[in-house]
This record gives sequence, structure tokens and C-alpha cells, in this order.
Amino acid sequence: MPNTLTWKPDYLLRKFTGDVTGEEILKSNFDLQSHPRFSIIKYLINDFSEITSLLIDENHTKIYASTDDIISDTKGKFKIAIVTDNEAHVELANSYRDSLKNNVFDCEIFATVAEAKKWCEQ
Repeated sequence: MPNTLTWKPDYLLRKFTGDVTGEEILKSNFDLQSHPRFSIIKYLINDFSEITSLLIDENHTKIYASTDDIISDTKGKFKIAIVTDNEAHVELANSYRDSLKNNVFDCEIFATVAEAKKWCEQ
């Protein structure tokens, strides 16, 4: 699962390409959350628009939400934008968003990075 990280002063654009598995996303999340710059960014844009395949299910999305709920205690207010226009991937993104239990992480799904960035900056 290739992914590129583009760090900006207030946010991170994480772009996934190729075949993406649930375990790879979880590892990428842990790597991101332990990165020193994670504590200062205000939002994250996860761009899945150019992946070849996404090999995850709702069990994975619940694990992502659970770990994000834990990290939210120390991170505080944070926006997560998911970019995809694939209907099946939107359903998985909705499953993740609906599984979040904390009150400080906001998540929305968008068809383009530009739409995601506009929401994040509001």
C-alpha cells in the first residue's frame, strides 16, 4: 500500500494508491499518531481516490474508530476528511464515521480533495 504524506502547517494530506488492506491502514494510522507533527495539525485528509482496490470490511472500520476514540483523549479537536467517489468505499467510510464515539473528532466524506479541504478549513 503505497501512501504519500504531504505535511502542511495545519494539516496532512495522506494519499493512498494501489491495493490497500485493512492492516496497512491501521499501521499507517499508528505511524501517523506517533509522529511528532501529529500533535500540531488541525485536520487530516485521507485521499483514496486513486486506489486500485480496498480490502477492508466494517470490522476494520470499527477498529479504526476505536483507536481514534482512544487517541482523541490526548489529541483534542480534529477533523478527518475521507476522499472517495466509489460507492462501496463511501459505505465503509460512513461505517467508520458512525462508529466514532468521541466528541472531538469530526469526520466527513467527500468526492474531491478540494471539497474536503474547504470543509476542513471552516
